[in-house]
Amino acid sequence: MNYIDKARELGEALSQTPEVQGLKAAEASIMADPPSKESFIQYQEKERGIVTTQMISKVVPEKETLALLDLKVRLMNKHPLIKAYFIQQQNYEKLMAMVNLTLTTAMHGMPSAKDLPIPEEFKGMAQQILDKIGGGNAMEKMQISPEMLEGIKLPPNLKS
Repeated sequence: MNYIDKARELGEALSQTPEVQGLKAAEASIMADPPSKESFIQYQEKERGIVTTQMISKVVPEKETLALLDLKVRLMNKHPLIKAYFIQQQNYEKLMAMVNLTLTTAMHGMPSAKDLPIPEEFKGMAQQILDKIGGGNAMEKMQISPEMLEGIKLPPNLKS
């Protein structure tokens, strides 16, 4: 089986996850409620405009980004169905981040949390995630050189 077939198989499996099913159900609920639908469509149009601006100019004015965030918060406060959608979207994004991290580690090896440029207080949690991805199987260790860490800066109040 080639990698395209495997990707299709993965996509089909992911479509059956609670995260994807929940996101689809939340969107369907919004579309069935006219006031929520109208507000949600306006939000999506503004979001698409920002994405388009970013693709063209690579820079999105901070004012537009903050306005979109403000709109999102106002919609979540006004429309419970939209709030439920964004919660489901967050669950979906966590799932996809885990899938992406799993694919990356399968291709490049498994890092150790102690090697990652993250604050000490997050390293235990990060190691648990890495252990889960490894599925209990020993994987090749990723080689992290000092050059790979160059340019990565943490906020000054956090120590790595």
